[in-house]
Amino acid sequence: MGNLIDEINSPHIMGLVRWLPYDPMNHLHDGTVKRVLQPWKLEADGRYDLSQFSPEWETRLKKLLESALEKRIIVVLELWDDWSVTRGPGGAYDPGDNFGWNGHPFNPNNNINYDEQSLPASTLACAAPFYQTLPSKSNNQEVFRYQKLYIDRLLGIIEPYPHILLNVNNESRADLEWSRFWAGYVKEKFPMVGDMPSTNRKDGGGECEDDFNPMTLALDNLYGFVDISQGVSGHEFNSPQAQAIDGGKRIREYREAMKANGQVKPLLVSKDYTRDENGGDIVIWSRFINGTASTRFHRPAAETPASVVDYQHAAMMRLGKFVSGLPFWELSPHPVLLSSLPDGMAANVLSNGVDVLAIQLLGGKANATMDLELTEGRWKISWINPSTGLQMKEETIHHSTKRLAVRIPADLPHLIVHMEKVN
Repeated sequence: MGNLIDEINSPHIMGLVRWLPYDPMNHLHDGTVKRVLQPWKLEADGRYDLSQFSPEWETRLKKLLESALEKRIIVVLELWDDWSVTRGPGGAYDPGDNFGWNGHPFNPNNNINYDEQSLPASTLACAAPFYQTLPSKSNNQEVFRYQKLYIDRLLGIIEPYPHILLNVNNESRADLEWSRFWAGYVKEKFPMVGDMPSTNRKDGGGECEDDFNPMTLALDNLYGFVDISQGVSGHEFNSPQAQAIDGGKRIREYREAMKANGQVKPLLVSKDYTRDENGGDIVIWSRFINGTASTRFHRPAAETPASVVDYQHAAMMRLGKFVSGLPFWELSPHPVLLSSLPDGMAANVLSNGVDVLAIQLLGGKANATMDLELTEGRWKISWINPSTGLQMKEETIHHSTKRLAVRIPADLPHLIVHMEKVN
């Protein structure tokens, strides 16, 4: 990631990674790790002491944060990992011994601090006991004390670092009350706090609670950003084209609702599951052109070949180099500028509404025309193949009417059009 940012060489573009401060692979759903290193002190009997912390863990976390800062990479730290809270006996599924909730240090079987009288060793897909400890809920002071102790220790470690965003949860099946409590708890020190609800319903709603969804979070002043990855992913929209067009429409709906509410906050796509040459370019370019603050391929699964990782690096490089040539902080989605397209085509439009446009075209047809609502003058038009990053054609067109008809130069399933008004 660091080398990629160096190669793009733009002061306005940074890398983005997601980390869980406690080991994100304790559920091992994407492969194995050489060593699971948790924040808490490991006793000789293999259980954790939740009242004490591991110096080795703290050293590793600081080393990772310092390395990311040096490489200009923003780190999104997930406070809690739903995959290790709701996956286990009685939960979404049971991944087996030592995995998911079975291996979580807060499971009473895995720590010396309390037993099943305080917290069940079983879990639930929704309303997991781990999420019910708040004073406003079960008021489970014994377990809540250790939850708060961990967050306090984490905040103390990360406070000096300027490149951190906090996400309350990863793919969360918790509820809005849990999310809002922890967002409010950390907000004083880290105002850039967000959350990522698990949203596999067809309307982007919360998986376990209707109100816990990206739209609700986007309109809630507690949150400085919202991770909408699950709400616009292939889990719902299936094909890359549907993710680009229908998912893009949902991104714009979030933005319009925030605008009406008085604040357009960053929308993060911290992971896209369409992550190879079979649609990966279409999806990541659509995220940018529909106005998200980030786009990122989901981590390679254990079986992912090196060729796919190489593709991801190259794809991000192509997009990054394009973005580095635009004043993207001044641009926002402007689909109304595209007045007509040939049948069978679809498009997304990013613009400042005056003199810069970036258009994503899907299903291009050579010699067909698209009509744009643009001011009079001379426009430089560059046609780019996003799968190579190469410019295919450049032309300058002068027009003296409100509508400009632009001829499409090639039959390609995916094209990018960069337009600038010139003197």
